[in-house]
Amino acid sequence: MTNHLKEKIWGSFSGLAIGDAMGMPFHELTPDEIRDRCGGLAATFFPIFEDEFIHIDFQPGQVTDDTTLTVVTAKAILKYNGHISADQFIQELADWVKNNQEIWQYGGVYGPSTKLAFNHYLNNKFDAHQDRTRSWCYTGTSNGAVMRVSPAGWARPGQWQEAAKLACEVIYPTHPTDVALSAAACQAAAISEALTPSATFSSVIFAALAGAKSGEEIGKKVARQTGQRYPLPNLEYALELAEKAKDPFEAADLIRRRVGSHFHVAETIATVFGIFYAAKGDPELSITAAINNGGDTDTIASILGALTGALHGVKALPEEWVQTIERVNQLDCERMAEAFCLLDEDSLANR
Repeated sequence: MTNHLKEKIWGSFSGLAIGDAMGMPFHELTPDEIRDRCGGLAATFFPIFEDEFIHIDFQPGQVTDDTTLTVVTAKAILKYNGHISADQFIQELADWVKNNQEIWQYGGVYGPSTKLAFNHYLNNKFDAHQDRTRSWCYTGTSNGAVMRVSPAGWARPGQWQEAAKLACEVIYPTHPTDVALSAAACQAAAISEALTPSATFSSVIFAALAGAKSGEEIGKKVARQTGQRYPLPNLEYALELAEKAKDPFEAADLIRRRVGSHFHVAETIATVFGIFYAAKGDPELSITAAINNGGDTDTIASILGALTGALHGVKALPEEWVQTIERVNQLDCERMAEAFCLLDEDSLANR
C-alpha cells in the first residue's frame, strides 16, 4: 500500500464529506442570504437555520445523502473487487433501499431521480434496462448522478477510461440517461487522474473533458436520450468564464448567473469545474467558494471536496475540518482509503 495513494483517497473521501456537511445549511439559499445569515463569508460548519425545510434536525458537521450514497456505492464496488456490473449494483442498491427506509424516506433530503428509483426498488418494479421509454425530460438528469460516483475513480487511479466505464455501471441503475452518464464519467475520470502522483489541476481538467465525452458516447448506446443540456458544452463554457474571473468567487457567480448551480447535472458539472479551475484546485478555497455561491451548495461543495482532496491529499485539508467530520459522523475515511488501496494493488498485480 502506498502512503501517497492512501492520503489522496483519504483526502478525497474526507473532502467529499466536508463539502457535503459544510454546504448543508445553505442549500437553496442565495449568496446574499448566506452572507446576511453568517455575518459575512461562510467558512466553517454552521447549524441549520430556523426556516430549514430539508435537513430537519441535522447537526453542524452532519453529512447528507451525498456522503451516505457515496459510502453505499463504495462498499458495493469493494464487495465485487472493483469489477461490479450494473445488474450487480442494482441488487446491492435494492437490498440497501429495503433495509434503510428510515434513512432515504426521511423528509426531502434525497433527490427526485434517486428517490423515484428507490421507490421502484422498494416495490420490486424497477427495471433500468427497460426504462428508456417516454418520460419526463428531467427524470434521471439530476446531480445525484455525480454526487456518489467518486469511488469509481478511487477504484481506477490513473485509468480514466476505465473509471468512466465503471462510473456508468454504478450510475445507470438510478440515472439511466445520456446526460447523467456523461456527468458521472466526467467526475470519475477527473478523480482517477487526480490520484496520480504527477496530477495537476490542468491535467484533471483534461481528464474531466475526456470523461464527459466518453460518458456521453456510452450514454448514446445504453441510456435514454434526453436531447437537453449536455454536460460537456456547459463545462467548456464554465471554463471560459472561469478564465476571465479574478477569483473563484467571481467565477462561481458568473457561472451561477449564466449556467445555473442547481440540480441538473450539466449545471453542477459546470459549477464544480469552473470553481476548481479558478481556484487552481485549492481545496479550502474551492469548498468555501461553493458553499457561498447558493443553489445546491452541499452537492456542489461535496463534489469539489472529493476532487480537490484527491488532487492534494488529506493533509491539504484543514485538520479541524477533518476532525469535525469524523467526530460527528464516524465515517472512518482512513479505513475506506486503505480498502481502496488494497483493491488497487490487486488490480495492478493482475494486469
